[in-house]
Amino acid sequence: MRRFFKKVVIVTMVLCMLIVPVNVNANDDDIDKYENYLEIIYENIMEYYAGSEVTEEQLFEAAAYGMFYNLDPYSKFLKTKEADKLVKTISGEFVGVGIEVVQDGEYVKIVSPLPDSPAIKAGMKAEDIIIAIDGYSIKGLAFQDVINKLSGEEGTRVSITLKRGKEEITLDVKRKLVKTSAIETEDMKKLFPKVDDEVLDKINYIKINGINANVAEDIEPYLNKAKKKGVKYLIFDLRDNSGGYVGTGVDLCKLLVPEGPIVKFVNKEGYETIYTSDLKKAPFELVVLTNENTASASEFIAAAIKDSGIGVTVGETTFGKGVAQYIYDMTDKYSIKLTMEEFFSRDGHKINGIGVKPDYEVPVPNYIISSERLFLNDEMVEVKVVELILEYLGYEIDEPDNMYDEKTEKAITEFQKKMGLRAYGVADYPTLNALNKCLHDSISQKDIQLEKAMEVILSKINEN
Repeated sequence: MRRFFKKVVIVTMVLCMLIVPVNVNANDDDIDKYENYLEIIYENIMEYYAGSEVTEEQLFEAAAYGMFYNLDPYSKFLKTKEADKLVKTISGEFVGVGIEVVQDGEYVKIVSPLPDSPAIKAGMKAEDIIIAIDGYSIKGLAFQDVINKLSGEEGTRVSITLKRGKEEITLDVKRKLVKTSAIETEDMKKLFPKVDDEVLDKINYIKINGINANVAEDIEPYLNKAKKKGVKYLIFDLRDNSGGYVGTGVDLCKLLVPEGPIVKFVNKEGYETIYTSDLKKAPFELVVLTNENTASASEFIAAAIKDSGIGVTVGETTFGKGVAQYIYDMTDKYSIKLTMEEFFSRDGHKINGIGVKPDYEVPVPNYIISSERLFLNDEMVEVKVVELILEYLGYEIDEPDNMYDEKTEKAITEFQKKMGLRAYGVADYPTLNALNKCLHDSISQKDIQLEKAMEVILSKINEN
């Protein structure tokens, strides 16, 4: 069975965004009034402020950041280097060593080096544990800080110390521009060894990790090959896909979704932009896998497949980010990323703040982040997370909620006994840690969402 892990390429996919210049207009009277207010504040600070010295540049940047404080979380004031990094990230290209990594205890583990990457050339391998960078231990370092240390300017070098079994290896790696593919496929016979080969020949599995600039171009050869082989059904995995470019998301839909609308964008004035498909006949029937991290462009893709009738969705309700951002370069030093449109599904359904609900709901619990002990009669959100994990692991509880009731206490006691822990019904740190480990092991051994997708397809095949 395929192991379903959340993994990170050393490039962070950002949510749905259009990158184009825009013109910003405002009422002149309002601008004059508030410019006057800002000027008074500025003059008073510069003339009378008795704290540590501040510069004009510092005051401007503070004011600019502050103006975005009450906007949505996707709109930001950016220094141009940040904006450039954002654009490179979403384009499917980044400068680094070229590895996929996951957190592994207090260190970071390599899932796999990317093809034709500096990591491959240096001899880095899957399952290597990164223990130091440039001679400094990364033990306990925040995951993002590790990623930042591995990234850098093209042509620069980084020393990476790895633990491979009992051996420690230090490699000198030269960073370069790495191009990533957002497409992953897996052999159906490995995923479902108990299913007849004749049936599996009709089905393909494709995972889309992000909607980068190359995704439609990258997936087309896979789709053409599948059509030639006579594949009729696709399992289309959009789990943990946080979105990307609108244009390539639309192009991807044009390869799969029959003629008609794909997605509709509406700006502040109500002006609509509708993207459409001209595909006369859909080449496949699809089952789309989604979870709560399926966001933005990947949401309108899932909705277009669902609304068009060529597929169903399995898993969890998606994130619910139905807005698009534009980047505006103010100067060669400053940019802004601003939410300027909301988008709606093929059938006009609202996505923002709602998400796309699955046709077949198959929830997988989140890991417990808090280390706070939980007692009988406690009422907090962490209790529901614990109850969802207990339910997933097969323990009997009431409908998961925020209340730590007697049934939850009994289930925790049973779990503690099974794990050889102190069995007293309190969800303490060792118990929470053990719950996380059992959840991880269960997910890695059995992907229940993927199994449900196959169940849906087999039902369709039997009907036909």
